[in-house]
Amino acid sequence: MRNALHPSKFKSLGSTSLIITILFGLSLLLTPITAQSAVSAGKLPSLAGLAEKLSPAVVNISTEAKVEASSRGEFPGDLWNEFFRRFHEGPFRREPRGGLRPQPRQQNMGSGFIVTDTGLIVTNNHVVENASKITVRFNDQKKRKAKVVGRDPQTDIALLQVETKPGDTFTAVKLGDSEKLRVGDWVMAIGNPFGLSHTVTAGIVSAKGRVIGSSRFDNFIQTDASINPGNSGGPLFDLKGNVVGINTAIFSRGGGNIGIGFAIPINIAKKLLPQLRKGVVTRGFLGVSIQPVNENLAKELSLKETRGALVSNVIENAPAEKAGIKRGDVIVSINERNIENPRQLSLAAADLEPGSTAKIGIVRDGKKHDIKIQVGKLPGSTEELAKASKPALQKKLGIEGQNLTPEIRKQIGAKAKKGVVISNVLPDSPAAVAGLRRGDVIVEANRKAIANTNQLREALKKAENKGNLLVVERRGTTFYVALEGKG
Repeated sequence: MRNALHPSKFKSLGSTSLIITILFGLSLLLTPITAQSAVSAGKLPSLAGLAEKLSPAVVNISTEAKVEASSRGEFPGDLWNEFFRRFHEGPFRREPRGGLRPQPRQQNMGSGFIVTDTGLIVTNNHVVENASKITVRFNDQKKRKAKVVGRDPQTDIALLQVETKPGDTFTAVKLGDSEKLRVGDWVMAIGNPFGLSHTVTAGIVSAKGRVIGSSRFDNFIQTDASINPGNSGGPLFDLKGNVVGINTAIFSRGGGNIGIGFAIPINIAKKLLPQLRKGVVTRGFLGVSIQPVNENLAKELSLKETRGALVSNVIENAPAEKAGIKRGDVIVSINERNIENPRQLSLAAADLEPGSTAKIGIVRDGKKHDIKIQVGKLPGSTEELAKASKPALQKKLGIEGQNLTPEIRKQIGAKAKKGVVISNVLPDSPAAVAGLRRGDVIVEANRKAIANTNQLREALKKAENKGNLLVVERRGTTFYVALEGKG
């Protein structure tokens, strides 16, 4: 093969010019088609005009917080492993064996984009989580302070309001339709990688509907557009200039881009924005444990297809039990929307409005039935966290917490069956000073066993003018923690 194109092979053609022509033609066939050559051939437009137009609506976000190093990670034992990283720029520092110690203030960086001319900004929750100070820098390098309006840890989306002055009008992006994206479509990202302001990169949609284990609501767009630490919360645009995704995570062994990035579909954010503006997010709840239907199960359950979500358990007194759903039922639709697998059911149930009535299609003993169910509210929603944290948890302890559920217990590997799991530790709070971390489970407070947030609040009231003595479980180990100050 090495000599296949040597000129001597073509001597019998009898023409040097013909030889050159053939060689040139073959070289074109064998030359890889690059993005640059495609642009030169007129097959791709320049993105310069688009980048110039959209950059004023993209902002760089810097936050300041005093947190423990461990709070930067996920719950211990969850499905988010070391290769998948939510990427804001900031130092990680582990101490030698024997534990973690509090760090001084950290400055972290991320990105965001303006969605209204009044200065509302969408970014990732993990960019602003634990932040005591948020600063937004615009394309013209001007800076403004910002505050959190609402955030949703479940989808990793947050809404900020930038500080405004009389007469301010901000350039806002247009939100597109991520459902219309196709694998192979070109996309463009603008963000703040490694602190490099308003960096523009481009690539294609590599896949849709990716599940990477960050939460039960995973539904990521995968892209090979170059995104790195600092791009978190920044926009992913289509070639019409509409935002189709929020850059959120990368797959990386070294922390840098290797061509596998993940963005939250913008349609998810569009659904949540009205709730985020109010500061709370609520989701529908059915109250069932579910699993996939395989061929063996389908045969035993007299099912014609291996589709739907098999109910493996019904939670006592939950909406599903009250409606008559039983273990062994297979849920195949919600409000006429077909359910192919458990993940689809989780997403569809979360979209239901708490308090509304839904029609659930099930298969039982090989026969199809429709059951009406009054939708509950998903435990652990932002609204529940807000109620649980005011004022007893936030002001007295400096934490946000939620009831320990079987699902969370399994995810974090807790031995305790009841308690309050810490979802966030506020900077400079009594809990932060005492070394409490996200993922810790409070099982006792002031010598009273704790099963839920209500019991924790009551236990704190009884120590009104004293400190608080907590029993905390961390990774299977139980220990006492004393919080100084008024109860």
